Amino acid sequence: MQTQLSLKKMTTEELRALIEAIEEELDDRKWDELLARPVVKGTAMWEIQERAKADIRAGRVKEWKPGESFEALFQ
Repeated sequence: MQTQLSLKKMTTEELRALIEAIEEELDDRKWDELLARPVVKGTAMWEIQERAKADIRAGRVKEWKPGESFEALFQ
């Protein structure tokens, strides 16, 4: 069964909520596509990856274990 939205019947608040949901979905998809690409040396993602690796090597990154509070990471 296909659902059709009647935009004319929606309130302005409902339309804004719909727009926000669509924008969030598009942003999520953009990041999914970006992160699914191979990391190529010299690109922005490569630079981010290299900085993260350097932070890990220097001990500036704490390991988070599932179930732990996120606050513990910032102490």
